[in-house]
Amino acid sequence: MDATPESPTGQPARRSRRPLDQLFGSDEVAATKKRIRSALGRQLFEYVLEQSTDRPKTVTGRLLIVDHDRLNTDILARNLQREGFAVETEEDGEAALVHLGRGSFDMALWAVDLPTLKGIDMLSKIKRDPALRHLPVVVLAGPQDTDSVVAGIEAGAEDYLRKPFNPALLKARIRACMERKFLRDQEQRLLATIKTQQQRLDEELKEAADYLKSLLPAPLSEPFAVQWCFVPSSELGGDSFGYHWIDDDHFALYLLDVCGHGVGAALLSVAALNVLRSGAMQGLDPRSPQAVLSAMNQAFPMEQQNNRYFTLWYGVYQPSTRKLTYGSGGHPAAILHQPGGPAPKKLLARGMMIGGMPGSRYPEQVCEIPPGSRLFLFSDGAYELTLEDARSFTLDEFVPLLGALPADAPVDLDVLLTQIRALRHGLPLEDDLSLISIEFK
Repeated sequence: MDATPESPTGQPARRSRRPLDQLFGSDEVAATKKRIRSALGRQLFEYVLEQSTDRPKTVTGRLLIVDHDRLNTDILARNLQREGFAVETEEDGEAALVHLGRGSFDMALWAVDLPTLKGIDMLSKIKRDPALRHLPVVVLAGPQDTDSVVAGIEAGAEDYLRKPFNPALLKARIRACMERKFLRDQEQRLLATIKTQQQRLDEELKEAADYLKSLLPAPLSEPFAVQWCFVPSSELGGDSFGYHWIDDDHFALYLLDVCGHGVGAALLSVAALNVLRSGAMQGLDPRSPQAVLSAMNQAFPMEQQNNRYFTLWYGVYQPSTRKLTYGSGGHPAAILHQPGGPAPKKLLARGMMIGGMPGSRYPEQVCEIPPGSRLFLFSDGAYELTLEDARSFTLDEFVPLLGALPADAPVDLDVLLTQIRALRHGLPLEDDLSLISIEFK
């Protein structure tokens, strides 16, 4: 095989990108053909030759010529028909508009000097019509009528042609306009497809959000009142929570928040929630927050979850002793309000986010729950808000909102949600908001 030629710099010379049929016009055409036939075989050679030959793509369509000059219209129509276009004609401007509305035309060629509806007036009507506004229009003008050409272009004409027509210029300009229309139509079809797919995706995301919400538990009234609110953000998110009786004397409650948004966060949230609800971890004591958090950290390493982790607050309440044992994996502290007591108590337990580091330790904390106490468990979407002045709302500012709820009436989470929304001044929430309240009797 011949060696690759080198340029004067010593680098391999760039191969010619000219079509093969141009290369075969050189003095070495016979030798070149022989080498290619020998290497590829005759059939493959002919295929390469055919594929490398530049052939212009023919774009045709249906055109409407609007001109009261019959001789000019006939000449123009014959030239365009020889190029493969389907041509129809009209002499009257108003009738032409009706004709355009009835048929599916790809272009209109409109004389600017019609006695009825002149080209400039016609352009204004077409651009106001939603069904015709994207129709390419070429204005037909006299040899010296520059003002009409300028006015036509400013009114939205695609191009112009001067009478008498030069056949080569006519062909070039009409084909260029048709190429642009073809690309514009192709773009509109693509946009319509994208819109349809986006609507379908939005519907599927709504179904996913509805499914996630269906997994959440029903409110309770006995032996203590448990209620919640869940407000998903504009994107599918990763908040989920639950509570259930482990046995007759142990009540588990938990809330988790997966990092990020979208389907991936929601799927991980559902998987983790199902594990907590079902107690599917073998040999695990669900009454021990330390054991549950450690097992969840081992079961959901972020390296196996597309680098996603989640925070988790897990507590177990024992009515017989009025003790709440809790632990946390990177989650915000729960807030305990005691009747007539001091300031709200933050139930904070130190622990690494779930999935962040193998072998992490999750120490337990224990607190007593006096009768009449209220416990609030929430995700960071309840207080990580961007305010109107671009400042960030904080947990320390959020806690007083909980304490301001009337102590002599049941907790009304709608009031709290209204206050949170007011902080956003009508803007949507930036993250999922999950909030659970437990009123101990």
